[in-house]
Amino acid sequence: MKKRKTRPGGIASSDRPIGFSQVKPRSEPIRREGPKWDPSRLSENSTFVLGSRANKALGMGGTRGRIYIKHADLFKYAADAKDKQWLAERHHMRATGGKMAYLLIEQDIQDLSSSDEYRECPELKMDELKPFSVPDWMVEKMQRAMEAQRDAEV
Repeated sequence: MKKRKTRPGGIASSDRPIGFSQVKPRSEPIRREGPKWDPSRLSENSTFVLGSRANKALGMGGTRGRIYIKHADLFKYAADAKDKQWLAERHHMRATGGKMAYLLIEQDIQDLSSSDEYRECPELKMDELKPFSVPDWMVEKMQRAMEAQRDAEV
């Protein structure tokens, strides 16, 4: 684990105001098992969303990547250069989009949005999702990635 550098002047805490509850460190391991981690659930009929859009849809728009910390048990697929090119050509993301592009399963985000944690959330913007399907060759890569993540030691 990297040691965080403090700001000049020895102030270790962030100077940003905290507008949401702090994430407590998890003592239990991240669970990557069960039907949500079965690669056969991914097919040419599956729909996906960009992680950045899912983050906004669940009301975490201003905090990039928060969804991955708060919901570490979600399957996320890191798009490679070929995937990003395909996504950009179909206007799912900008060609100049950042270094990383994660794809999440739309159903997982829909399930989260209807959970007790989010159901009453006023910041919920599910119209931000903009789900899409991907070609078979990308689904196959996602299935392999899901297997590798599920079987990896966390």
